Amino acid sequence: MEHFKFILDKSSKKFICPNCNKRTFVLFVDSETGNYLPDHFGRCDRSTNCHYFNAPPRGKKAFHISFLALRSISNKAYKLTDCNGNTSIVPKSQVLEQSNKDCWITEWFLKGSSILYQSNESKYFNTDKIEFVNMPPTKETVPQVMPSFHSGELLYKMYIENPRIDNLTLFLEKHFSKQQIFNAKQDYFISSTDYFWKNSTAFFQIDKNEKIRGCKIIPYDGHTGKRYKKPDRVNWLHCAIKEPNFVLDQCLFGLHLINEHPLKTIAIVEAEKTAYVMSIFIPDFIWLATGSSGNFNIKLLKAVKHRDIVAFPDKGEYDNWLNKSIELNSNGFKIAVSEFIETSDYPKGTDLADVYLDSNTKILL
Repeated sequence: MEHFKFILDKSSKKFICPNCNKRTFVLFVDSETGNYLPDHFGRCDRSTNCHYFNAPPRGKKAFHISFLALRSISNKAYKLTDCNGNTSIVPKSQVLEQSNKDCWITEWFLKGSSILYQSNESKYFNTDKIEFVNMPPTKETVPQVMPSFHSGELLYKMYIENPRIDNLTLFLEKHFSKQQIFNAKQDYFISSTDYFWKNSTAFFQIDKNEKIRGCKIIPYDGHTGKRYKKPDRVNWLHCAIKEPNFVLDQCLFGLHLINEHPLKTIAIVEAEKTAYVMSIFIPDFIWLATGSSGNFNIKLLKAVKHRDIVAFPDKGEYDNWLNKSIELNSNGFKIAVSEFIETSDYPKGTDLADVYLDSNTKILL
């Protein structure tokens, strides 16, 4: 049996629909507190004429797993022996609850494991438990070429079995505690790799369905924390492992985090490093990265269309991102663009992480 946190309001109360402006909108409520969610989460009762439906995102679904033993083998992984005597290595970040005899492990990890779970009890964790109703058919066209995905096994092989510290993490240890860095790495699955360059950083792009769309590899200077740029040093994991037919279809870096925090404001920056660093400085936001200034577009941002968004362009990109946000907002987005960096005395190309790391103080945005 599945348990859900957010449900459609069962009372007769109706609100203004954000799509058709009629008082026919049924809001989602928190089934535990009875409080309404923000006014863009709900369903319009004008099913024939409007079709508007927007549910809070799903979060982490987990299944109940009984075991004979669950032993910590590193700060990132457990060794689990199930009731049949089979052993598995399970990331600690995917064990959402545990006792002496059982635990709850995310469906995402279990799908790629040998652990039997399909007939077990399941439940949703965090603030993402929602019973979805039938949604209207979308008008989006199906792409002719289907995107490729990396396996969860490959991610965990790089994330868990590689204890070395990448140069970027080495630099960040001058500014943050090991626990702060560890928590941020857990959120984004930041990994170290020697592909292309020694002690470089691997940034996995995981979409809101927890599919791994790609992995960007970037080398940094361990003393300055700056990216090596000349010659251009950015590459991709599918090139490193020689997958010539891999179809790269990018998403926002950190996109998987929106499922865990459906009510948080989203902050969008350009560089993956900036999102990683700012998630430590200001954890009240969900920090996502476009990966390049040109990726601030509808293709990547449509996954967060109905969320409150604040964009923080690098110095020199403010006008471009502002103009793009005006276009996006006319199509239903809710994006505010910060001019904080643009009006500062920092040189062109400076990003938000540069400012925070340079100031060593928390700045009010």
